[in-house]
Amino acid sequence: MALRVVLGLPKWTPNIVIMKIEGQEVLSEKIKRLAAQFFIRQLANGVHSPIYDQNCKPSIKLFKRDEVMFANLFTDLDTSTDHIIAFPDTLISQNNFSEIFLSDFSFQNKAHPAFLIKDLFEEVVYKEFQDYHIIATDASKSHSFTSIAGISNLQSFVYRIFMAEALAICQALGELSVTDKNLLLLTDSYLVLQALKCLTIKSPKVIHRLAGKILVRKNFHQKICLAWTPGHSLIHWNEKADLLAKAVTESHPLLEWIAYEGIISRFQTISLQKTNHSFQNSKYQESIGDCIDLVYIITLVVKFAVVTITLNT
Repeated sequence: MALRVVLGLPKWTPNIVIMKIEGQEVLSEKIKRLAAQFFIRQLANGVHSPIYDQNCKPSIKLFKRDEVMFANLFTDLDTSTDHIIAFPDTLISQNNFSEIFLSDFSFQNKAHPAFLIKDLFEEVVYKEFQDYHIIATDASKSHSFTSIAGISNLQSFVYRIFMAEALAICQALGELSVTDKNLLLLTDSYLVLQALKCLTIKSPKVIHRLAGKILVRKNFHQKICLAWTPGHSLIHWNEKADLLAKAVTESHPLLEWIAYEGIISRFQTISLQKTNHSFQNSKYQESIGDCIDLVYIITLVVKFAVVTITLNT
């Protein structure tokens, strides 16, 4: 009733109309989503989840309808439960597995002109990383695809994906590394390196996966350094990786790994679409549907008025 008063709607306005205006889910659908969200999170926690037994297999069995729901969800995402990005078998609690440079070098200053960043970068590589095998990664997002690319002086890769920069570095460690040299990885994603440097148990699963990949490479007695490079600054490695990522097409392979957070986001979108579909097919659409935009505007005005009154008092 309070919502009806605030929105300026008659007291007989159906719940489905109010939910449509406020962008809310049907309660039963929300409960299903939250239950599924819990289960998917446990899958992402892998062997560290209490639902796994001593043989590292799920110890619970889903109802048939839930199995069908999950099967449809993962089919829609063009992936499977085997490709959910999970914690490594060994949790990583220390962040000393590699050197990460965010602002240590002179070229890592976006305020410099592009030509100066390029010259400073080449100078730093010559002085500090002359014997390193250099790998650069990048990600690109268009209206059709999200893609990643990686390049070294020996080879390159490009994939269509669901996740981006962190997964690009993971893939580069697997596909572009060499065993007889130290590695210098270049990326223009400051946030990924910052998350890696401040790794905690609550960090996204893809960051834990990246940390695990770095530890595996260190078993080959390699020194691994990750450096942030300002984007679009004429640095040769970045420019080539950027061009590769933007050139992705349907013919390029799809990297099926997907993060738990991406699944949940998709799940919520589907749930909201169901509420919207129910409203569109309801008997109230004809009589009230045309007024929705007007009511939404009124809602914003009322909320603004309430905030204004509150501030003035």
